[in-house]
Parts: sequence; structure tokens; C-alpha cells
Amino acid sequence: MPTIRHTFSLRYNYRYPDDWGPNSIGLIARSLADIDEICTMAGIDNNEYRQIDVDLREDDPRLAKLYDAIHAKYELKPSHWHVIPVSERHRYFGVDKKVTWTDNEIDACELMQLQSWTSIGDQENGTEGQWEREEYVVRLDKKQNSKSQLGLLIPFHGLAVAEPLRSELLTANLAGLHLPPVVFVGRGPVKKPLWALQSKVIMPDTLNMLQNEQGLPVAPNTEWGCFYDDGGRIPQTLRYKRAEVAALGSFDIAMTSARIANDRKAACRWCIVSQKFRAELKRQKVPSLSYVPVVLE
Repeated sequence: MPTIRHTFSLRYNYRYPDDWGPNSIGLIARSLADIDEICTMAGIDNNEYRQIDVDLREDDPRLAKLYDAIHAKYELKPSHWHVIPVSERHRYFGVDKKVTWTDNEIDACELMQLQSWTSIGDQENGTEGQWEREEYVVRLDKKQNSKSQLGLLIPFHGLAVAEPLRSELLTANLAGLHLPPVVFVGRGPVKKPLWALQSKVIMPDTLNMLQNEQGLPVAPNTEWGCFYDDGGRIPQTLRYKRAEVAALGSFDIAMTSARIANDRKAACRWCIVSQKFRAELKRQKVPSLSYVPVVLE
């Protein structure tokens, strides 16, 4: 089972003592005495400022006691959404539920979401036609001197590759792989060409709810910002109907149906890869990668 840690803050606003209640990162207490009482009920030590930043495993019995104490005092509950719906923000407080998996758990997955923690270029907003064609547009800058072979086009989720990794991927017989060239804007020569890491295989819609900025459900590619929800867990585990994925046929890389971002111009699909694809990146010793399990139900 993955490890899930709940993090949120419980504080008192000295400057504005009447400003109390839930927020996106926890809650503001009505008084320092309330914090003392809640911590005592939960068996949690308070610091000298009598304010705490909670960081507990989901299976820690102190966490359940803490939630019970907060509810008893304020009738507030921890969020179970990625974005708390506006209509519920007076009753729920924000909690980050950070999920980690062991190597063995990742090894057992059929499909995974590929993530990179290296920047390989700076995304630029393209034309309307480029957006519709899902072309990646990048600004010419100092990252042209980077030695990265695979990375993010900051600040969105698009992934791109450089040589020699591009050539290695093309010879690895990875079903579904599509590597269109990245478009550069700006003055000067392109010293380091990049290719978008994509696929023409599009996954079915997830079983996860897709939320807008108000926390309401939206259909894919109709509204931005938009976010996948997984009960408030981060990173989100994407869930699909097994039969719908099987109907796509065999593939080693595919793209999510929804284009995700805070802003429409930066919205792009996430990469879903197989163990074969993961093994190839491992063989190429590509650094700064992580994988999030995909669940087939």
C-alpha cells in the first residue's frame, strides 16, 4: 500500500483575531486556547507559539483524533477534493495528501503517468492554430545549453526530448510513440532542437472527476483551469475502466484525454507509459523521473 501523509496548518491570526475559519491550507483558530484544547484532545505536542504544521501519516491514530477534535470544536472537516467546491468552503479545510509508492509497487503497475523534475525549456504561448494542433512552443533561452535529454517545458506539463535520446527512443519499437518537433520562438539559432514527447493514442476519459477552479465537475477540454481529483491526494492516481483501455490495443505511450493547466494556452495532455517504456528510459539512464501508478478497474 502507498504511504499517504496529511499536511495542513493550524494557526491563530494575531494581527486579525476575528479572522478565523477554514482555508485552502488548513484553518485559522478562533483563539490560542482553542489550539491548546484541540492538540490536547489529539495527544499532539504544541510548540512555544502554540501553532502547528501538521504532517502525519494517514494511518497515524493521532490524525483521526485531531480531525475529531477539530470537528468537535468547529464542525469543520478535512477536504476530500483536489479543489474544495465553493459551496463547501465554509465546512471543509484544505489538506495536502501526499502519496508515495515503493519501487515494488511501481514495478507491479501495468501503466504509469510519467513525470519529470528537470526543465528542458521554457514554454511560450503559441498561435491559436498551434494550440489546436497541440504543438509545443518554446522560447530560445539559456536552457539551450542544458544537458538534459528529457524534461518539462516550464511552467506546464508538456515533456520534450533531445538527442541522442530521441534517436534511441525511435529505435526501441515503442508502440504509440510520436515525436513532433518543438517550435522555437526568439532570436538566434536553435542550438539544441527538441521534440515533443507525445502519442497519437488518446486514453479514454478517466473515472476521476475533472474539476474547475470552483471545484465543480467539468467535461474534458471545455474549461481552464482544470484539475484531476483523486480524493485530494497528490499526485493524483488516474483511474480508468480496464475494458475501455484494452479497446485501444497495445501501446507503450498514450496521452490523457484532458488537457490540464491553470490556463488554456498552456493546457496539454499527460503522458501515460508502459513498463517497456519505463525500462527504456532506465536503460538510457535518464535522471529526475518519477512514475505515478495508473489504476485499471
